[in-house]
Amino acid sequence: MSNKTFGTELTPISQIFQDRLFTIPDYQRGYAWEKKQIDELLKDIDHLLNDDEALRHYTGTLVLNRNINAQNEEYYIVDGQQRLTTLIIFIKVLSDQLQEETERNELHELYLRRGSIGNQRPVLRLNSDTYRFFEKVIIGNETINSNPPTLEAHNRLFDVQKLIRKWLLDKISSGISVAVIRNILENKLGFLIYAPKQDAETGIMFEVINNRGKPLSELEKVKNYLIYCSVKLSAAVLRSDIDTSWSNILRMLNTAGKTTPSDEGGFLRYCVTVHFRLNKTDSQYGYEELKKRINIDKAMIDQAFKDEAVKKIADFVTFLDTAALWYSRLYGQQHKDLDIRLSAILNQIRAQEQHASIMPLFLALVINLQQIDRLIQLLMLLEILNFRVYMTRNMTARNDTGQGDLYSYASKYYHSQLLDNYAEEFPSLPLNQENALESLLVKFVLWYSSDERFKNSFTLEHDSPDDFYRWGGLRYFLMTYEATLQPNKTIQIDKILLSRKDGKSADYLSVEHLWALENRNQIGENTRKVDRFEKRRLGNFVLLELRLNIQGYKDNLEHKLKKYLEGLDNEPATDLEQVRRMARDAKKIFSKFENKTKSKNYYLSLYRELNKLQENHYINFAENRWSIKKFLNYKEHKKALLDENEG
Repeated sequence: MSNKTFGTELTPISQIFQDRLFTIPDYQRGYAWEKKQIDELLKDIDHLLNDDEALRHYTGTLVLNRNINAQNEEYYIVDGQQRLTTLIIFIKVLSDQLQEETERNELHELYLRRGSIGNQRPVLRLNSDTYRFFEKVIIGNETINSNPPTLEAHNRLFDVQKLIRKWLLDKISSGISVAVIRNILENKLGFLIYAPKQDAETGIMFEVINNRGKPLSELEKVKNYLIYCSVKLSAAVLRSDIDTSWSNILRMLNTAGKTTPSDEGGFLRYCVTVHFRLNKTDSQYGYEELKKRINIDKAMIDQAFKDEAVKKIADFVTFLDTAALWYSRLYGQQHKDLDIRLSAILNQIRAQEQHASIMPLFLALVINLQQIDRLIQLLMLLEILNFRVYMTRNMTARNDTGQGDLYSYASKYYHSQLLDNYAEEFPSLPLNQENALESLLVKFVLWYSSDERFKNSFTLEHDSPDDFYRWGGLRYFLMTYEATLQPNKTIQIDKILLSRKDGKSADYLSVEHLWALENRNQIGENTRKVDRFEKRRLGNFVLLELRLNIQGYKDNLEHKLKKYLEGLDNEPATDLEQVRRMARDAKKIFSKFENKTKSKNYYLSLYRELNKLQENHYINFAENRWSIKKFLNYKEHKKALLDENEG
């Protein structure tokens, strides 16, 4: 097939791959197809299986860029890599079902590998993030035991291979021959092919392609643009450094479990906020803001602009690499060589789950502040701020209240500009960035979550429709309470991050009602309005092993306590001190009520007293655990805010 036919007719892959090699450039994303896209492709093939008259089916568009430095006819794939990669996986799976070695070798030579022994290369080479896994496991014969996936793209490749294999085996078992399916793959799926001769045309196509099809994440767009810039600027070393750093970034985000487009978008947003000093609004458009700051057109015609652009790119990539490392430490628990106190506070912040408002500050601190004691102290304040302002019940009207200020503090702290703007806030302190930040954060907490409001948030108003069972911070609150009751025991914070489907019941800690409406109805008490209020109060909840909760959730408290403290049906007793403490309190109350007549509302009075006692324990704990009294300028800020409110 001549290149003159590119773009004029539907071309099957048997002609596309004839005497050509293909490479997916590193500025392209890793493999991104999932079950939805595979199902659509398989439906196309099903249609062709049922339509003998169809000559060729439009499968997609390929945009290619000729590698003029290659000895062979080699093309970079600008667009179409997902579909082409999937078809190569399909051909490998199909070749495994061929009986004749000659046929297998024929397919391998055309689509999989070419060259003499020792000089073979894949016909389709994926980008640097995925090509080794692809060549060894997907089109090779090695297993994931010796080559485990380390990126989300690896997992997708492996999952897609399994989906295709299952589909193919189902078709074969239904009587459809491998030869029929092979003919469809090779000859009836057609592509329109475009191969612009000028780099400029490819660059324009690159911009357009980024905005159609399956959307790229903002982080993928940024990577593409940075590599595109490095090539245009002939910065070969920078180009290589981006490849290396990006592999690290993706691997660490994978370790952190942050691989969705939304996760990557959040990561980019926090990074550009800090590094490029963006405000809250502009940080949502990281890709566009990056293009403004690295003007490739100016850099290509002016050496000074070029040098500046190369440095900006290098600095930003280094920042992203370091930020991804801290993501892996925070979310992926990669704590090797970290101070044990730092590991502990990282675990606490991770367990809070809600981080959008504090992440720029977190990154600014861990990347910028080398003094470990000061870092730990400020991270502790950040954990307190996040809980009091963003996790405490009904504390703010919106999840992003005050977020703009925190983003501003993060960028100004990282670039040592806090004192330029806020020196008048703390005239009595030694002037340094850390003291400035601490004082500002204390003021922020007091403004949005004063001590009085914070304390009152744990008490349910009688006419409130709220239910502490639906409070998003309840499990974190109770787990932190347990850690305080057992300071010498390692509390597995991960157990509050699990859902019931994630593990066995023995590994899961659930929130348990001490009493429920069913208990009262069984004994004839049924004052529903009062019942519902008492059931919804904070004092009515404890953390409990699911194995005990499942077996005793409808029992009266007297019966529950026996199960919790002594175990049940080969299940050991509770290991939670908050449950044992509640049991001790309950027994005292039971003994106090022992000689009272069991008149109407007897149990209501009993449980109400236990609720109140539990609630007081929790409030006293919360006031101490999330206190900011020990931090800088607490008294000054509190007095100023009181004066302002009185005024």
